Amino acid sequence: MAERTPRPRPRQLAGPLPGALAADFEAWLEKVRARHVPPLTSRELHAGVRALSARYVERRGEEPVSGRALDGAGKRAAFASYYAPLHFLVAHHALAALFADELGDLERILDFGCGSAAVGAAAARAAGDARGAPVPLLGVDPSGWALSEARTTLACFGVRGRLRRARLPAALPRGATGDLWLFGWTLNELAPDEREAVRGGIEAGVRRGARVLVIEPLAGSVTPWWPEWREALASGGLVDDELRVRPDLPARLAEIDRATGLRHAELGARVLHGPHR
Repeated sequence: MAERTPRPRPRQLAGPLPGALAADFEAWLEKVRARHVPPLTSRELHAGVRALSARYVERRGEEPVSGRALDGAGKRAAFASYYAPLHFLVAHHALAALFADELGDLERILDFGCGSAAVGAAAARAAGDARGAPVPLLGVDPSGWALSEARTTLACFGVRGRLRRARLPAALPRGATGDLWLFGWTLNELAPDEREAVRGGIEAGVRRGARVLVIEPLAGSVTPWWPEWREALASGGLVDDELRVRPDLPARLAEIDRATGLRHAELGARVLHGPHR
């Protein structure tokens, strides 16, 4: 039997968002919540958080998440006002830890399966701060609802960007030096043949100079394809890492945490990142 590649030692990350970014993050939370509560009540929002958690975790094997994950107002509100902000926090810390010396070199950020553009906004702000000038963002998602949420996100963070309704793998460009390709909690939602086509597109994009950041949940049941991807993309310079982020949760998120019992004192993620130059 072939030896198993050991899992990477987790990187422990912590700390608050810097001042101006923290203020924009809080304003984003308030604006997004106001879009959904009302008409929903807080109790309905909390029920949506639990329902979305169950679909992504407890019922993972029943059907593809992309099919009906956001098929109700409660789950949409939960994604926009709770899970997307948690994704922003993980992405912010991941970028600071993994791409700190390279953010100033970025010329374009592409957020595939962008949802409400939380990951793309985190990257665009970090790159813009490093360069001292805005870095354009392209957000791509098949959901018109998600793209409407993304417009709010980009406005709240002052990010210059375009949004396009499209699906993977067709949405992948050729790639170029100066690109950062983001796949934040996206690939686990694809059908196996779509995901394999994306992997081929990533390999081609890396050969043309693009950098890549893939973020997925820690649970192996969600990403059984991860070891194969790790081995296949290592030759292109992508590195496998595990992150453990202890965020400074704003009051809005901490309130939902308490009410739902989900307790995100620590946020975990597995990542593929690189190539680093």
